[in-house]
Amino acid sequence: MVVKRDNGMLGKGKKYVIPNIQEEAEMLEWAGISFGEEETYKLGKSIKRLAVMSGAGALKFVGKMYGTQKDYWLASGVLIPGEESMVSANCEKRGEGVNKFVYWVTDNLLNDWIQLPDCKPEHIQGARMIQHVLTGDLNADIDSNPSFPGKERHFLRAQLARIFAATSIVPKGLVEYDEETKEVKFAEDFTIPGTEELKSLEAWGNLL
Repeated sequence: MVVKRDNGMLGKGKKYVIPNIQEEAEMLEWAGISFGEEETYKLGKSIKRLAVMSGAGALKFVGKMYGTQKDYWLASGVLIPGEESMVSANCEKRGEGVNKFVYWVTDNLLNDWIQLPDCKPEHIQGARMIQHVLTGDLNADIDSNPSFPGKERHFLRAQLARIFAATSIVPKGLVEYDEETKEVKFAEDFTIPGTEELKSLEAWGNLL
């Protein structure tokens, strides 16, 4: 990660944290994944521009999803909750639960990023019941049975929530669920296991 300070046209000297895309690209290549030098360079510049324009305190590149017409580049970050995040009474507040992170998407690294809407329970429930091939058009209708209560942008956001909830792992015992506050918090008496212990899959569990 790289800590930057914006001294440009915004003129506020705001700090933000962005990933070192070049280093991440090298690690992805070890796993057999490569976007190519040109796309990696554009991605690094695009993420930096997103950090400045969005006002997010921390950003990271989370992946690329392929569509039938266009592909989605995806980034996530943290934004201070605002009035615009209060979508409905049954929607978790920004910074909490499935809306802990905000997601942005673009189909062209030379264009602006688009902020995806906060996630609603009905979108997650609907996404679990259907299969849909992404088109690359955020405003596309979802042709499915049962019907999905939203556009492709809502389906994409729901799938991101499901993916990252299921793939975030931590050493077992690091976090615990508080029955009174209904919150997940770090365990006070947790001791980090040794390297040999962490080599075993049994030492790991889901974050949530």
